[in-house]
Amino acid sequence: MKQVLLISEVLILLLMGTVSGVAQTNEWTDGGPKYIYVKPLKKSPVHMPYDEDMKCLDCHKWDGTDAYTAATLTLKKSQKGRLPKKEIKAAILETLRGLGNYREMYVLATAFDNRPLATCMEYTVDPDTLIFYGSSEKQGEKLFHIAANEKVSLVYVKHRSDLDYFTDPIGVQVVGTAEQLKLGDPGFDAAFDVCLSTVILPEGMTLTPKMKKALKKNQLVTKVTPQRIVITHHKFRSGGYHLKQIWEADDQR
Repeated sequence: MKQVLLISEVLILLLMGTVSGVAQTNEWTDGGPKYIYVKPLKKSPVHMPYDEDMKCLDCHKWDGTDAYTAATLTLKKSQKGRLPKKEIKAAILETLRGLGNYREMYVLATAFDNRPLATCMEYTVDPDTLIFYGSSEKQGEKLFHIAANEKVSLVYVKHRSDLDYFTDPIGVQVVGTAEQLKLGDPGFDAAFDVCLSTVILPEGMTLTPKMKKALKKNQLVTKVTPQRIVITHHKFRSGGYHLKQIWEADDQR
């Protein structure tokens, strides 16, 4: 009897260990693992411009905010090399103008139940508000992600025929919140018109009122309101500015 009980206890412990092992995540200390960080030794010859009174540790350390602090956000710690907000917006729109209709192909990043998903999707940006609009058929996986988690990110990379992305990269990263609009919702008709008016139809194809009505029933419009847009452009660096410029909705500059 004792042997049976002992075997039962061992099995329970093994099962508990298995379950806890599945649930475990990487141990996270303040600022994350040290190997991620740059060790400030000697300034690189291609280092971005920065205020003369700044020291290496002003940027190359974790200061209690989040993972973003150790990377791009450090650009905000120096006034030197930063463009005015108005000029950053102009550069973003110039990059995302497409054929003049501000429609481009992006990668949409979503997450559901701690599982990420990257989806190629066309969006049209409103040049006045910098709000992005994209329409898609109902029941797509990304739509379930957004319904559960409104936090999303968009990325655009300008294609280069010579593939020289290392020397002269051009790209835009958007971080914001997504809202799903369906037929009957306030703002749906206007948002849907933005998407439909910028789409490039096959030659000879015309959307009839009947087709438009059917599309409205079967489509959802995803409206992405950005909190932060980071644009990377080689022309900034050649002009003596940071390679990356940050536009933020709450930036009062």
